[in-house]
Amino acid sequence: MIALMLAALLQESAPTPTAAELLERLSTGRVITAALILLTAYVFVRVLLSALTMMEKRAPRARFFFRSLAPLGRFLIWLGAAVLILLAVVAPTRETLLAVLAAAGIAVGFGAQDFVKNVIGGLAILVDRPFQLGDRVRIGDAYGEIDYIGLRHTKLTTTDDTRVVIPNSQVMAGFVWNSNSGSLDQQVVTELFLPHDSDPIEAMSIASEAAYSSPYVLLSKPVTVRWIDGFKDGPYCVLRIKAYVYDHRFERAMQTDLTVRVKNELLRRGMLLRWSRHDLGPSTLDRRAESRAQDQGLE
Repeated sequence: MIALMLAALLQESAPTPTAAELLERLSTGRVITAALILLTAYVFVRVLLSALTMMEKRAPRARFFFRSLAPLGRFLIWLGAAVLILLAVVAPTRETLLAVLAAAGIAVGFGAQDFVKNVIGGLAILVDRPFQLGDRVRIGDAYGEIDYIGLRHTKLTTTDDTRVVIPNSQVMAGFVWNSNSGSLDQQVVTELFLPHDSDPIEAMSIASEAAYSSPYVLLSKPVTVRWIDGFKDGPYCVLRIKAYVYDHRFERAMQTDLTVRVKNELLRRGMLLRWSRHDLGPSTLDRRAESRAQDQGLE
């Protein structure tokens, strides 16, 4: 539709310049000037990113603000370079500009639909901001930290250091789960599985103590411990710990720390002895009592 409208305007205006006339406008000097403008824009982008990275290191608590400036600044610099090349270097007449727009419309209509969708998606991300650089998000099957937002695609790094590149059209068309929404802290959920005959009060007390003593916990926010019964090929129990990490970059470290602390204490108290419902031997409580009696006998 756009291509047809532009073609109609071209027919009503002055004759369309030929390809030779268009090439005559692009002299060697103008090509060199355009290349210098692009090179200058690239240098400005690198300087901007380096400056923002330096400010991130000096003020880590404000790194989300500095990271949010990177995609917008990069977009404005490249947009300014494109406009400068168009107006100052190419300097097209009305007829030439309409011819270029008509060609662009035809290209979009036949072969660049995906590209345009990704660019529109990138602009929507910059304006709507469902996430920003540094956020922990899940997009489809990928979960990790957003470290690049461009006009065509978004990149995130997973917790196992894998880089995932996602077209912006897919980002806007699917669901996005944001874990911290621009905040440094983030809720961390840690689950541990226990035998079905475990003492819930004792296990929850161990979990609560482990959470409050973790070096990664943010004590200004609440710690919640839940006890859940489950059944899959047999009964079992789930000990779920919800606590906030002071910096989302330590999400996995906090999960590991809580798992190790709780598991060690459960093993020390003999609370992980009877797993199978088909186990016809003594219960976990009986085995713990027997183990304590043996320890007292050795003393």
